[in-house]
Amino acid sequence: MGQLYMQRFEYRGAISKSEYDAAWAVANDVMTKTGNWGGVKSGIKHLRAFLTGWGGYALIEVQDPKAFNEYQQFHIQNYSHLVAITFDPVVDVEATSSK
Repeated sequence: MGQLYMQRFEYRGAISKSEYDAAWAVANDVMTKTGNWGGVKSGIKHLRAFLTGWGGYALIEVQDPKAFNEYQQFHIQNYSHLVAITFDPVVDVEATSSK
């Protein structure tokens, strides 16, 4: 199992419907082709998505650091004009505290 990350994206403010639709068209297209929103063919596994009115979260598993770099770069190039994006590593506290 690779490293889990919680990817957070928050809309930067009011955006037009056309900007919103264009960004989600890119996201949905690459999700269909690669199974993740970053257009990476392998090394990243999208596990879950949680959407809210202000943005949302995606839980991803990173198996290849180079793929993770490509994933982040794709997000910067395609979505960062509309959303602030962060990636936080997820730690299983129960698993680490029982040792």
